[in-house]
Amino acid sequence: MKNILIATKNEDKYKIVFYLLEKICFPTTANYKFFSLNDIEYDGPEQKEQGTLLERAEKKAKAIKNYLVKKNKNIYEYIIGTDDGIFMKGKLEENIKDYIKKILYENYLEENEEICFSRAYCILSKDDKIFRTITKVPYKYKSKKNAEIKENTYPLSQVCVPFGLNKSLSDLKIEEGFLYCYNYSKENLLKLNEEIKLKKIIF
Repeated sequence: MKNILIATKNEDKYKIVFYLLEKICFPTTANYKFFSLNDIEYDGPEQKEQGTLLERAEKKAKAIKNYLVKKNKNIYEYIIGTDDGIFMKGKLEENIKDYIKKILYENYLEENEEICFSRAYCILSKDDKIFRTITKVPYKYKSKKNAEIKENTYPLSQVCVPFGLNKSLSDLKIEEGFLYCYNYSKENLLKLNEEIKLKKIIF
């Protein structure tokens, strides 16, 4: 069994990252097993969000690995660090948390305004090889009354509508939302998977 650790406590993020990576890079049928930080009761320090999305994703993966090595608990073939940004109003904002309340409650966006979520992936292997990519998934903004902010979830899913659909992510069936994200993410994740396979062959 090869263990994969997705370095997040956010349940919504874990589910979609697991869905994409299991489908493209690490199928459970090939004896890969996934874990989140909630599964290992991680009590290490939170990482400050500094640098680019890719830099932050890499810092997360390395920090978790260092923590596990010190505790002699690094049983993971790969540790996955991710970090998210949002492109809106012609600019990439790398700290989404700073905009959640503005978007949900302060009419920061216009109805049907296009936004695009960028997600950086850093896959850190047990032997310290690093694989990185960024995926981009576009949506339209649709306001929602009584939107809620809950810990360890994606509150913006309540106001993000996939192109070609008329429901927000939170109102879609889980598989529909995941498939939409997959269709926009697969090209870069497939390239990432080829890099991982190539390194395995070379080394």
